[in-house]
Amino acid sequence: MAADKVASTSYAMAEQARLIAPGLGNIEITPFGVDTGLFSPDGYKKSTTDATAISIGTVKALAPQYGIDTLIDSVALLVERLKGEHSKLAKSIRLRLIGDGPQCAELKARAEERGIAGIVEFAGRVMHSAVPDELHRLDIYAALSRRESFGVAVIEASACGLPVVVSDAGGLPEVVLTGETGLVVPKEDPEAAADALFRLVVDPDLRQRMGKSGRHRAASLYEWHDNVKTMIFLYEKIISSKATR
Repeated sequence: MAADKVASTSYAMAEQARLIAPGLGNIEITPFGVDTGLFSPDGYKKSTTDATAISIGTVKALAPQYGIDTLIDSVALLVERLKGEHSKLAKSIRLRLIGDGPQCAELKARAEERGIAGIVEFAGRVMHSAVPDELHRLDIYAALSRRESFGVAVIEASACGLPVVVSDAGGLPEVVLTGETGLVVPKEDPEAAADALFRLVVDPDLRQRMGKSGRHRAASLYEWHDNVKTMIFLYEKIISSKATR
């Protein structure tokens, strides 16, 4: 192996690397960070025209690996359950999908088939600089991916004070303390995701507590400047060890 050191953005990716090259030894974890000044609960500006809505959303490409179809199915199940148990809340649910991709037409058709097209907004792709404003329009962030190497979009949502529901795919469980900052559910399981969303929808205090905990965790572990320092320290350590040989 030519490399002096191997680093990974997540423990999940490190395990995949070891499967390919079992002799790698210790792999340093250098996660992607987020700017917790930019991604912050400050600046919340939910539309006053839809102030009573509970908005569930995601910022992802509309592609199969990101499980947007699972999210649509889970919201449809959520609405049906709410109709029976909390009819007023059922009318407040909205699903906002920020992103574009090859599945767009298919997902719009799926929303129609599941009877929730009227509450689903396909917002399209936005510049990364606009993502904080988009997150400020949500009450719950969902990432039900089939494959994920890490989960930087989830950290961005947590940094904005949002409770999250994520699948157990790849690195996603690493960035969520289930029961504290959000809820982790099995991938490709719309029933489990609907149950998790139900818990958050019917309990605004739980949403607030998880959002605050998520913000604290993002600032503690994933602040961009701190993660850059971790990377620089690793480089300096490697350079120093080479110089003393």
